[in-house]
Amino acid sequence: MKCYRKECRRIASSLIYYLFIAILIFNWFQNFHGITQTEIDMANGISSNNFGFNRPLLKEPTKADNYFGSKTSEDDPDRIMMGVTRMLLMEYKNNRYATYPVGYYKAITLSSEEQSRVLEILCEITGLTEEQLNHLPKGYFPAVTGTIISTDNLEMDENGNIVVPSETTTNPTNDKTKKFISQVTYEHFKELMHEMETIIGERGSNYSEEMMITYFGISEMTYEEAYAQYQQTIQEDKVTNGFARLFCDYIGLVLGLYPIFLIVIIWLKDQSDNTTELIYSRKISSIQLVVCRYLASITMILIPVLLLSFESLIPLISFGTEHQIAVDYFAYIKYILWWLLPTTMIVCALGTFFTLLTDTPIAIILQFVWWTIDKGITNLSGDTQIITLMIRHNTLNGYELIQKDMNVICINRFIMAGISILLIALSVWILEQKRKGNLNAINVYKRCLEHLKNKFSFSHTK
Repeated sequence: MKCYRKECRRIASSLIYYLFIAILIFNWFQNFHGITQTEIDMANGISSNNFGFNRPLLKEPTKADNYFGSKTSEDDPDRIMMGVTRMLLMEYKNNRYATYPVGYYKAITLSSEEQSRVLEILCEITGLTEEQLNHLPKGYFPAVTGTIISTDNLEMDENGNIVVPSETTTNPTNDKTKKFISQVTYEHFKELMHEMETIIGERGSNYSEEMMITYFGISEMTYEEAYAQYQQTIQEDKVTNGFARLFCDYIGLVLGLYPIFLIVIIWLKDQSDNTTELIYSRKISSIQLVVCRYLASITMILIPVLLLSFESLIPLISFGTEHQIAVDYFAYIKYILWWLLPTTMIVCALGTFFTLLTDTPIAIILQFVWWTIDKGITNLSGDTQIITLMIRHNTLNGYELIQKDMNVICINRFIMAGISILLIALSVWILEQKRKGNLNAINVYKRCLEHLKNKFSFSHTK
């Protein structure tokens, strides 16, 4: 216990720890700060400046409401085809096709032959000629098409609120030259969009089936659907659990990468301070040193995370008390422990193992590669895999997604924790071998590299 406290104090006195906290707070402030209070204000009738498609999460809907929020589904294929075609037309005209191959934006420019094929696809879908596509009448597409909003068609009521005119009011005609009417079936449309993916040649374009539904399968919920969602928030999620999941989603992105810098620098600092030999000769056991430092690192990393959660938890508790709604007081700590702790464990364990093994900061490179790939291939919600580093759930709703994937999530978290324990056990063994002076087995890779280097040098100078 004395060793554990000493390691905690050592971390608390290091500059790199406060840089980690600064990054953590910055990311939290940019992504999550204020979301809870905004939802509470909207539930209490205080308007928000944020224009969106979702209704207040904590406000019970009534049949007299004008809007019940949005949902994402494949229930309206005509709406999906309209939105995707509109996006395709925009990207065709600019010859810039947005993709996200590893989670980051990349614009693709097509050749003239490929552009000609895109034009053929547009003409087939719309039934229009190239000339007609270049001179579409106003109102051909509605004001709001999925995530595309045309401000030209938006109106204001007497109170200054934004009003989205209905499609029938805006343009009641059935003439395909005056408003969009797909000339192909939805199944054939999906085949054409699959061809678009092939033409673009990168993952994460707007024309994958998943992205088409996500961006353009947005439709208004009914009162019954909105009420069911509200009941889920109050009854199943106990108000706080949805916010805890979103909090952990954002914080998990930070914990999946930045703790590696803290761990690596702590171990390498022993070398820079010339304390390695002193550590090796001390009576403290290898297992005690590695485990105490490992546990201290995890503790010091999660303390600021827990403190940041109070910004959301305390207002939600007050809201529940004010409205006499049962609140799960332990939602945040539960999610931090089973959602974020395994991520922190694996990052700290990987940093400990590779730093002790190589005496280099190579763990930073390895973790950055893993984090980048994981962030790029994992969807924002409901896409947990067995070896996913970070659990993603970028929504306040979606309780049913968590329940559906609970078995996979639990297996994933146990695997991450198990690998972490294995790496720490190996780290203890490596440190013990170093303290005994048995460096040959540990540094085999170094001798191999030197051998290859000498061989290459000999071949080059021969």
